Amino acid sequence: MTCPGNGIYVLQGEMATLLTAMRRGARWSSHSHQDEEQDILMRSFTDLKDILNQIGDLRELDSSHFLGPFLEVIRSEETTGPVTSLALAAINKFLSYGLI
Repeated sequence: MTCPGNGIYVLQGEMATLLTAMRRGARWSSHSHQDEEQDILMRSFTDLKDILNQIGDLRELDSSHFLGPFLEVIRSEETTGPVTSLALAAINKFLSYGLI
């Protein structure tokens, strides 16, 4: 199945939803981070956003590059259940839309 032309917008929307949930969580909104893993998770999405702003089509990007940050959130012990659920739902959407 080919990647739809609007795949980049689907990905950006899921990133925005997940980042909003991460920032709203008490662990993420604190200014004194005790664990660097939290910053690393947020940074991986910022890096992905920068990459997406440079490309014109999601087909130019290997799926492992855009799945990585979502998988890191799922594997992290620092994320809450709702945030993990959003990351899983995003990957499910990517599968449903044929992005991967």
